[in-house]
Amino acid sequence: MLKKSKISQITIHTDEWKASRLGKFTSSEIHNLMGSGYERYVRLKVGEVMTGLMSASWMASKSDVNTDAMAWGNLHENEALNKFGAKMGLPFLVAQKLISEEGSRFGCTPDALIVKRISPDETEYEVETVEIKCPPTYDNYLNLWVCETPQDVKAIKKEYYWQVLDQMDNCESLVGHFVAYHPDFKSGNMKHLVFNSMQPEEKKGQKIFPIFNDLKALRSQKQKAVEDFIILRNKLLASGFV
Repeated sequence: MLKKSKISQITIHTDEWKASRLGKFTSSEIHNLMGSGYERYVRLKVGEVMTGLMSASWMASKSDVNTDAMAWGNLHENEALNKFGAKMGLPFLVAQKLISEEGSRFGCTPDALIVKRISPDETEYEVETVEIKCPPTYDNYLNLWVCETPQDVKAIKKEYYWQVLDQMDNCESLVGHFVAYHPDFKSGNMKHLVFNSMQPEEKKGQKIFPIFNDLKALRSQKQKAVEDFIILRNKLLASGFV
């Protein structure tokens, strides 16, 4: 269950939103903890906390992103979200809320939350997360559209896969939804995949739970990242590093 206190009212993409993410491991970049970028990512976050500034290399990498592609995504995400809500028969979606607990080193901003149930005291929600991608090129969109399982997404676009899993983890959700959308196609303009942590797959005659197992691995790496973050920060403080 997701605690109501973890749902921020900060508006996405504002200066306050950017400041709230300073020094946090966020879902859009969490794939770095699952690969060769682990140590670099931890150092970047320590540097942000020590300086109170966003990492210069992080800003440089963001400035290299095609601004037309970003504008395209921002333009069509709401359209995709509305179509997804209609497809699912949902009259209301909680859209783009920063999820982070005070004192936590982690945070995420899912494109939407589906509220399935509210606790009797109205302090917790059972939710499912929604992440929407609107790639502008036909190549990138169709590459996602042909995916039939979350594991297919992991194979071709691992950063999207780990982003969905981290959102599920941060929101204590058993289910996440991944949506790829392109408005140019009259049919087939939306691909919807369900990431169910309790969904088994058959492998060599045995049932396995790949998402559950990957969530377990992700949580282990996140715990390790916090420990390594503290070690490095304390080492720098002890040496008088500012």
